[in-house]
Amino acid sequence: MLFDRTIARALLVITTVVYGYYVIWIGVTPLIDPSHFTQHLFPPREYGLLLAGVVMTSGLGLSMTAASVHTIRQTGMGSKVNSHSAVAVCKNDAHGQ
Repeated sequence: MLFDRTIARALLVITTVVYGYYVIWIGVTPLIDPSHFTQHLFPPREYGLLLAGVVMTSGLGLSMTAASVHTIRQTGMGSKVNSHSAVAVCKNDAHGQ
């Protein structure tokens, strides 16, 4: 139990630091003079926007995949697709029977 709390706290700290860095990178650095020394601490902002797009697209794809797998397992469609009777049912449906 204590080990789980330690991992959770570490993940919370890491997530907070990464989120704070990203917010400063994307939200604050455009307002700072380009010649200021802090601008060298951050990569170009284009990478930040690209990173956000990749993370959101990957997250959406993974969540849709997980939801699809869950739905297929819960409804039992996986067993129907793998059986030979599913082919016969599909052929009968195509002929309107």
